[in-house]
Order: sequence, then structure tokens, then C-alpha cells
Amino acid sequence: MHPMMMIGNAHLDPVWLWQWQEGYQEVKATFQSALDRLDETSDFVFTCACAGYYEWIEENDPAMFEQIKARVKEGRWAVVGGMWIQPDMNVPSGESLARQLLYSQRYFKEKLGITVNTGYNVDTFGHNAMTPQLLQKAGIENYVWMRPSIQENPDIPQGPMIWEAPDGSHVTAFRIAGGYGCIKNIQNRIDEHLDFAHQIGYPIMLFYGVGNHGGGPTIQVLKEIAAYQKDSARGEQVKLASPMDYFDLLKKGDFQLPIWKKELQHHASGCYSTHSASKQLHRKAENALLRAETLGSLAQKLTGHQLKKPFMAQAWKNLMFNEFHDIMGGCSLPEALDDALMQLQESRSIAAREENAALQRISWQVNTWKGLPRSKEEDWSLWGLKGQGTPVVVFNPHSFEAEGDVVLRRPIRMVRDDEGNAVAAQVIRASRTNHNDTQDSIFRAKVPALGYRLYWVYLEEEKEAIASSLSCSTTHLENDFIRAEFDPETGALCHLIHKPAGMDALLGPASAKAMDISHCDTWAHSIFKFDQETASFGQAEISLLEEGPVRVGLKVVTHLGASTLEQKYFLYASSDQLDVEVRLDSHEKHKMIKLCFPTAGEQEISEIPYGAIPRDGNGNEECCQRWFLREGERGGLAILNDGKYSYSAPEGELRLTIANTSIFADHYGQEQRDDSCRFMDQGEMCFAYALVPYAGKWQNARLYQRAALLNMPLPHVTETYHKGPLPACYCGIRGTDFVEMGALKRAENDDGYILRVHDALGQGGSAQIELPLLGRSLPLTFTPFEIKTIFLPDNAALPYQEMLLTEEGER
Repeated sequence: MHPMMMIGNAHLDPVWLWQWQEGYQEVKATFQSALDRLDETSDFVFTCACAGYYEWIEENDPAMFEQIKARVKEGRWAVVGGMWIQPDMNVPSGESLARQLLYSQRYFKEKLGITVNTGYNVDTFGHNAMTPQLLQKAGIENYVWMRPSIQENPDIPQGPMIWEAPDGSHVTAFRIAGGYGCIKNIQNRIDEHLDFAHQIGYPIMLFYGVGNHGGGPTIQVLKEIAAYQKDSARGEQVKLASPMDYFDLLKKGDFQLPIWKKELQHHASGCYSTHSASKQLHRKAENALLRAETLGSLAQKLTGHQLKKPFMAQAWKNLMFNEFHDIMGGCSLPEALDDALMQLQESRSIAAREENAALQRISWQVNTWKGLPRSKEEDWSLWGLKGQGTPVVVFNPHSFEAEGDVVLRRPIRMVRDDEGNAVAAQVIRASRTNHNDTQDSIFRAKVPALGYRLYWVYLEEEKEAIASSLSCSTTHLENDFIRAEFDPETGALCHLIHKPAGMDALLGPASAKAMDISHCDTWAHSIFKFDQETASFGQAEISLLEEGPVRVGLKVVTHLGASTLEQKYFLYASSDQLDVEVRLDSHEKHKMIKLCFPTAGEQEISEIPYGAIPRDGNGNEECCQRWFLREGERGGLAILNDGKYSYSAPEGELRLTIANTSIFADHYGQEQRDDSCRFMDQGEMCFAYALVPYAGKWQNARLYQRAALLNMPLPHVTETYHKGPLPACYCGIRGTDFVEMGALKRAENDDGYILRVHDALGQGGSAQIELPLLGRSLPLTFTPFEIKTIFLPDNAALPYQEMLLTEEGER
């Protein structure tokens, strides 16, 4: 018989049915209790994860931290996880999860002298398929998890297994049976687990200790375990140990473990859509930080400007903390989720401040000089003089040439690029009502990858005719690439035609439906489909919104009870996608609101963190990143989003979940519901999505580039006349092709730059990436969906190096 490892641990929720301040205190109390148990019991080993908790102890009780360091060195305090907290593993982006690993592994190395080799996300609500690669590229070989349970997904092997990512990387994983915090009837639980180990033929672990609100192993439970070891016939099989001891045993035993090559789903499917505000704000904070880092790197190389590292580190720590599964899952107290909004806004504020300083450092050094005085003689807002124009510098943080909107707060008549070519401009309604000042302008800037371009805008110059194929009415929007048709009575989008392929991506009218979820708690425990339709939005009001050379627009307003759904559809002159801006004023209760698009195709695919995955198309609620699609023989329809994570794809339809009006923190609480309950997703919510009809395979549609632009638009600075050493146009990277740049940042050691790239199409191959910004040429080969972290030393004489996500490697 194999020994069974007893893992004394404390699964700590820093936030759930309490706020973070209470979680902070519970971490201290639990860690002190664990130190007491170590003093009392000579063979006891304590296990705990989450770098953020250790940082709390370090800052609040340095003496306790020194005791923990001594126990870690002794081998009786086992540090696991390798992440800042136990994050949601579906909603954060791939780069956010990379930062969880980066900051945490470096913290543990610096403060405790260790590199964590065992991941620990025991309460997380499912785990994306790229997790093994992310873990392996952070030095983590093993993974402990629990959800979904065997009842929720019996296909996943019980006990230990090899979990393999799409690129072939793998970790040894263990699914906990019976909970992460066994305390009551511990001797019976030991017998059950020993029987289970005999049944599956592998040694297993039993996790014990008071969890959630902290506590860890108690005096009584340790006494009962000791009594079992002494008195039971199977007592010698029971060992107090750490997860690392267990995985070492598996390796030494040379067990032939089953192999699992899929994601680990589903648990708490309602949490993919709960609390829209924090999820969307999280997405915005992620992108704001990454854009600030990328453009900060551009500024440092071109001008010497440096981002303030302590501020950026704090912003990332705010983001990582609020990726905790009960926060990111939207199933905490309303007061706790208000805290999350505050902290995420702080991250956005830091990113905006740091980015602005970087951009204006660059734009101020771009040569815009025309030999004219700087004096606001003609317009209260812009510095341009008649006939000379006002300079506007537009930036591109992406690794591909990008075309995006530039909105100016004045009615511009004409725009020219850095070579003097006319660019279409259009006056649009402003978001203000200021006397007669109610007009903004929009134009589309085409900017080199990882660079910028100078444009000139004119208030008075006569417009130059620019040919456009745009046409519109209250029932259609059309250009050379697509035609969108709307029902004149219902306002429904009923046809979305990909003109080059002659293919209609819709099989019928799109609609907005409310699905009943009154039978669900916030998590929707053990419920995986939300398809009980109660009503649809109707009573349409249709109006033509815009008609110009840049874009045409149509507004459709529909109603359901006291709720209002406003959708503004925009089609740009050179675009082959339909962009939609949404304002939902929601007053439903116990409903999921879904935008439903009838479409053909047998294959369902969605983006996951740093990858994409095919799914069954069976109507289950699924979690996505920035896009999902349904594809058939001729092509398909993809839906992009800027902060929604939940969708379903029943036969013949794609459904984007845009609101979940569950009760806050309603944990199996149906019988306790009363008038004091508060509902989520009430009032006004604004977001955007885009519909992309495409021919052929999804890889041809460059969805990652479209989604990147939707989530990370091009920033700009409106300038004045000045001399400067920088040219009017700059390109910092070329040759990325199928490779997406996930991050460009200063190395944590501040001795070079880190470039993180990944295969965004899942086909693998070779890429020759040219980095003029850093004077580097990178010939790289990728396996499908492989992530690479490249260190580029400041010393150009030194070669670039591929490193772990943690930026570890020889320098």
C-alpha cells in the first residue's frame, strides 16, 4: 500500500463574505497559529500559497516574517502556488497570469530564497488549457487543483494525472477529493481516502485545516491524526507532509499516470458574467498597464524617459489582487466588489499618468516646426494657424500596423498625413453640450507597428474629395466589403453579408433575450446552461446616426419592461467588420441578458489566455477572452468584445452574455431571499463588441489583431509647433506575422528589455522579428500557441536570450 500524504494547509480567501481588511487580519492570525502548531508538533508541516499574503506579513509583522523564513529553510513551512493570490484562471488575460507568476516567483526568491515548484489553486473555478505551459515556463512542475469536482466533470481522471497544454508542455497535476479543508471526523476521512487510493491505484493527498476565513490545522485535528497513526492498523500509511513530498513520491514510484489534454471545466459557470462592472474595469486596467509599458519602452529608447517603477508595480499588484477568484468571479459582498472597483481604478489612473508622460515626451520631440510663432490667434482650442494646420501625433502600441479612430474636440474640415496625403475626416456629435460647441471630429489614422505617425488637421482648409463606397439608410449599412441589413419594424440585424465571398453570416434576425436564472445562486452551482427564455427586447426605435466619408452609423433602441438597450452600429469605409457601441440600462432581476445571433457552422472556437480552444457547441455557458466564433465550411462569424467573458453556442446560434442580474453573494441562499437583497448589473452599462463575418478559416481573419485594437485603441497627443530630433513617422517592430506581442517592458533587473510573444494562430512556425527600436533581429520558431519570453540586454554586444516568464536565466 502507498503512503497517504496529510497536507496541513490554510486555504485563505482574503475577500469573499468579508472585505480585504478582515482578510488581512485573518492571514496574520492564521500564520501565527501555524507557527504555534509547528512549535507544538514535531512532524507537522504547514502549506500555504499566495505571495501577496507573505508581503502583508512582511510589512505588518517583520518578526513573524523572520520566523516563517526560518521554518521555510527548515523545510516545515511549504510555500506553494507561485502566484500573488489564487486567481481566477479563465478571466485574466495570458499576460496577467504571466505577471502573477513573475511577481510571485521573484518575491519568493528574493525574500525566502526559494523557487516554488508546485502550483496551488484549490478553490479556483476552472482552469484554462494553457495553464500547464504558463506554469512550466515559470519553473513550476506540479499543480494542485479541485474544481470542477468529479461530480461536475467525471471525464477528468481522479487523483494524479499528467496535464498537457496545446504546445505539448505539461505538469503533474492532482485533483483534491473531498475538499481542501477537512476538519470534522478526520479519522473517517482518512479511511475514505485510503480506500480511494486503493481504488485508483495511486498514492493521494488529504488536505486538512480550517479554510476560507483562515485558521489552518487545529490542535484537535492534529491530535486525532496522531491517534490514528498510533492506533489504526493502517496508521503507518499516514504521513504528515507537503505537496512537494507527494509529487516527489510519484516521480520516484515511476507511475504511469493518465494524460489529460483539455481544459479543466466547468464550475460556477454563472461567475463568467457576474458583476459586469469589475470585469470590464479589470479588462481596461489590464490593457492600460500593458499599453503604458509598451509606449513607455518606446519613450525610453527614443527620449530617455523612464516610467516610475514603484508606481507601476503597485498598479500591477492591485490588478493581481483583484484577480482573486471570488473577486474576479463576482461572487463576493457588494462592499468587497466596491473595493475592487476602487483599486482597479487606481491601477488605471497610474497607467494613464505614466503613459501620458511618456507620450508627451515623445510628441514634444517630434519635429513639427514650420517657422511660425506659437500663438493662439485663431482658435481657442487648437494652436494651428490658418492654412498651416495643427500637428497631431498618433501612437501604435501594437506589433502590427494599425488603423484606428482619432477623435478631436473640434469640427475639423481636413486631415493630412506626414506625406501630405489627404485623409478623410468627419464631424460627429460630441459627448458635451457647451453652448454651440457640440461637435467633435473623427478620422482614421494608419500607424506603423510599435511606433507613431504625425498628422496635420485643419479647421478652415477646403475639403479634398475622397472616394468612399459607404452607403446607409435606416435599414442598411454598406461598403465594399460587407452589407448589414436591419428589419424596419423590429430593428433587428437580419443580414450580415460578406460581399467578396457572397456569404450571409446570419441565418435569421439577431435578438436580445432575457434568460431566467431565478433557480440559480450567484455561482449557478451545478448549472451549465442558461437557456430558459422569458422575453425579448422589442418596441424598436431606429434612426440614422451618421453619414460621412469615415463611417456610417445607425442607432437601434429596444425595450424590455423598465430596461432599455441602445445599440449604435458603425461601418467604416475600409472595414470588413461591423462595430457596435452598446448602452444597456438594466432593471431586470434574476435574468441573464444575451445578444443572440443565428449563424451556421459546426465548430465553436474561443480565445483563452494566450491561446484558443475548440469547444463542443452544446449550449453550455463558456468563458472566453476577447473573441469567440462559430465556423463552417465556407467561413464563419466571430464576435469580439471589450470586457465580456461569457457566451454560449447552442446549435445554430452564438450568444454573447452582456448582463447577469443575480443577487450579490447569494450562496445557496434561495430560501433566505428577501427585500433587502441587492442585485448586480443594475442601471447603465456601456461596452462595445464587433461582428466579423469571414471566409475560410478563422486564422485568416486575424482576430487577435482586431480584438487587440478594440481593447487597446491608438492614443494621440495634439501638439503645437516646435523643433525636435524625432522624425514624423517611426516603426519599431516588423515581421511579427502570426505572432502577437503580449508585452514589451523593462526587465525587472533594469538591465534590458523583455519582449513576450506567442503564436496567436495555433499553427506554429518560424518568424523573423525585426526590432529597429532595440537594434535587434530575432529568428524564432514556435510550436502551436507557444509563449516565448525574450530578454534583450541593453548592451548590444550581448546576445538576446529566451527566458522563463520569471525572467530567470544567465545574464
